[in-house]
Amino acid sequence: HFFDGYTFDEDYAMKCCQAAVDAGAKGLVLCDTNGGSMPWDVAHITSKVVQTFPQVTVGMHAHNDCGMAVANSLMAAKSGAGMIQGTINGIGERTGNADLCSIVPSLSLH
Repeated sequence: HFFDGYTFDEDYAMKCCQAAVDAGAKGLVLCDTNGGSMPWDVAHITSKVVQTFPQVTVGMHAHNDCGMAVANSLMAAKSGAGMIQGTINGIGERTGNADLCSIVPSLSLH
């Protein structure tokens, strides 16, 4: 629920990331658990997290409730995320997760 939390209270969301980094986290995985984030928001927020925490790998975990999981994952990668989580054919709970069968070739070819 990172993106929902960030939208509701940016300062608190960033403090949670800082606490994880301070405790030794090597990565921060930003989750669109409700699958309702839009790609332009994912790009903006991911860029801010990447810039604020350059010492860790930032990742993306997207659900597909609004049909945006692949787009959000690609925007996160373009915005500096070094890890993208997904599943083969997007299989996952509710309407699924980000489809690696679309993401991998898109990242490889573009």
